[in-house]
Amino acid sequence: MNNCCGQNVFEPREVRGTPSTERVKLMRDRYLSAPLMIDVEYIKYYTEAHKKTDGMNVLERRAECHAYALERLTPVIREGELFVGSKTRFVRGAIPYCNYASSYILREFANEEAEAQDKVTDVGTGGGIAKVREMAASGDYEIFGKKFLLPKEDKEVLKECAEYFQGKCMQDVGDAFWKTSFEKADYIEKGWQVGLYTAPHDPAPEGRFVLDFETALNQGFNKIIERMKRKIKETEVTDYKSAEKIYFWRAGIRVLEATIKWASNYAKKARELAEEEKDPARRAELLEIAERCEYVPANPPRDFKDAMQAFWFIYLAGHIEGAHLGYSPGRFDRYMYPFYKRDKEAGNITDEEVLELLEALRVKMTEIEYVASFSWEGLGSGNLFQNMIIGGVDEKGHRGDNELSMLILQAAINCQTTQPTLSIWYDDSLSEEFLLKAVECVKTGCGFPAWFNMKIYIQHELQKSGLPLPVIRKYAAMGGCTEPTLEGMSYGIVQAGFINHAKLLELALYGGVDPRTGILFDKTKVPTNYEELLDAYKFHLKNAIRNWQRYWNYVMAAHRQTCNLIYCSVLVRDCVERGLSLDDGGAIHNGTPTTLSSGMVNVVNSLAVVKKLINEEKVVTMDELRKALEDNWEGHEELYRKVMDVPKWGNNDDYVDSIYEELFNTYCDYVSQQKNYLGEPYDPSMLAISTHAPFGKVCGATPDGRHAGETLCDGVTSPFPGTDKNGPIAVLLSAGKIDHTRIRGGLHNMKFHPSSLKGIQGSKKLLNLIKTYFDTLGFQIQFNVVDSDMLRDAQKHPENYRDLIVRVAGFSAFFVELGKSIQDEIIRRTEQQF
Repeated sequence: MNNCCGQNVFEPREVRGTPSTERVKLMRDRYLSAPLMIDVEYIKYYTEAHKKTDGMNVLERRAECHAYALERLTPVIREGELFVGSKTRFVRGAIPYCNYASSYILREFANEEAEAQDKVTDVGTGGGIAKVREMAASGDYEIFGKKFLLPKEDKEVLKECAEYFQGKCMQDVGDAFWKTSFEKADYIEKGWQVGLYTAPHDPAPEGRFVLDFETALNQGFNKIIERMKRKIKETEVTDYKSAEKIYFWRAGIRVLEATIKWASNYAKKARELAEEEKDPARRAELLEIAERCEYVPANPPRDFKDAMQAFWFIYLAGHIEGAHLGYSPGRFDRYMYPFYKRDKEAGNITDEEVLELLEALRVKMTEIEYVASFSWEGLGSGNLFQNMIIGGVDEKGHRGDNELSMLILQAAINCQTTQPTLSIWYDDSLSEEFLLKAVECVKTGCGFPAWFNMKIYIQHELQKSGLPLPVIRKYAAMGGCTEPTLEGMSYGIVQAGFINHAKLLELALYGGVDPRTGILFDKTKVPTNYEELLDAYKFHLKNAIRNWQRYWNYVMAAHRQTCNLIYCSVLVRDCVERGLSLDDGGAIHNGTPTTLSSGMVNVVNSLAVVKKLINEEKVVTMDELRKALEDNWEGHEELYRKVMDVPKWGNNDDYVDSIYEELFNTYCDYVSQQKNYLGEPYDPSMLAISTHAPFGKVCGATPDGRHAGETLCDGVTSPFPGTDKNGPIAVLLSAGKIDHTRIRGGLHNMKFHPSSLKGIQGSKKLLNLIKTYFDTLGFQIQFNVVDSDMLRDAQKHPENYRDLIVRVAGFSAFFVELGKSIQDEIIRRTEQQF
């Protein structure tokens, strides 16, 4: 909108926060002005160790390579930091894990397309990416993956590491296995060519789990090391299984001792800086940092500041070990609260000091970057999906929010960063003060916290894991964007990638042939009516799911041989007790691997059109509809008008909602029929991250009125933009009809104009909306509170909106660093009003 002078005037966000101290402001500003960098240091040392360890047991070799590299990393302590530790030497740095995948790196150097999806993937041009392009012009750097800087002196190092790992990395070992042993290998290859599946996930396959921070903090690493040494002494080798246990414990000891050494390197660096420091106050801080780094994580924290440093070392070391996405801190307000409470009661710390530490933690978690193939960079929009969830209930079912929960929310209001995303375990017992503070955070427009119905997850986990109710209540956490997990006792919610529902609909419409490429999958009858189309869609859905899951089981067998997580295994129950790594089934809960998909809403709306216009009203034939799709609706305006008048998902209309229920249950049934690589049934889940953009680009027009190349529907139960006509309550009544207890995860986006949520009454309206949805047994909901006109202006003038954060899917991102297709889709989302 414009004012009388022609200047842009946008509805301001009601809640605007600023860092509580100059120190945190310095850290955040430093991040916002930094480019994205590739750091080769870790992989250089890892490769050195790998060359020396050929012939070792695979568990010990993996441990030795990681430990060798970790002990040699350059400790970096930046101005203003009160607790220390960085994944790389750069403010925004990423490690290229050649041991996971090396081909995409070499293709990048050769300027070759890495995957078929590259041509339909885009990244943003503003923020840190703009800084990259500016600095690349100096000639000292090369651009890597269209968004990172690689110092020229490091290019040859990275190239040598990537070449060394050819044939040895997880992806190559996996490819050599499944491409020669899996009878449906050709189906997978064709799926990548047409966009039925996302690109290979091997460069960053892991994550979506939470470590056992409770044990690690309360016992310290020395005690865990002692326990593994005792296990070795007490175990007699009688077969290969008992021998492997000893190998695992020895590997665990090696990585924990290396982590202690890594922390001590920071202590040494802090003392060196203290000797040079002129400011007495900062010198004292550095000496305090040094003393803490010498004490934790080897020993249990003595106070809250110790606990913050210990948590960060424990968490960050896991981030360094693997190519994680969705690796998360879990119920931070639960396991850190005892340290906070003890210090507060003793008068040893103030809330202002705690708030500053929590704000600094947000910056440090945002500094972590990942690099993968360009296709995955575009799909993830650069986010690591680190999820800190708070609230919920304790093991007895009592409210779980506390004073630390409030400070975590205030830190997110004050210091707006994309990481960690915040989430709320919603329960009616939570205090109104806490819930209103969470809504206040939503009204900043940062897109979090997202809200999750704890009762629904408990029902899912009771069915899936069979663990006692008090255990599920206490350890319920979030691993990644929207996937719940049990903190410190679950295998990662690992998945191969995503399945494109709209592409499956195209295969069904055209007898098993992809109309864009002409590639034939499984031949089916070309449908003439609703029933035949539905049957064909289900046939292709079942085949796509089963083949995808079986392919991924081969890949994870290679993961066990090449990239087994030793450090993370030691810190997940009951790996140490069982003497088994995560990949060998050591976790208490191994039923978490999922199968993901996106675009089902487009299929549901399309089927409703076919049912209404072809079967019931008989105003068009299937051949005529296919012709309109091939013409991208041009010249078929009358038919298009009728298509748009057919009921669509998100309006509380059983005509179309019943179709969604049927497809949803069918999807869940098919996913659960296949066992994962740990021997348990795959767990159904659905979400989009940014897949709805490239998936849409590879699909022609669809019967729901969507045009060729247009982005698919985001989320799981979110309506397609512009098709929800009856207001927010109707949307949620539709979404509440499906059985959310069947899936591990789910996602529902809603967008509100800031004016509709103003004041305390606006806050209470939003809370009532959330409660209404959860009373209908909905599972997840999240909000963008933003003026769409401002987003359009940000597209035109990204330099004016460097710190603008929006909710994309299960994560938030800096708007100017998003690809344009995702920006456009967020703008198009229906702007709800109360």
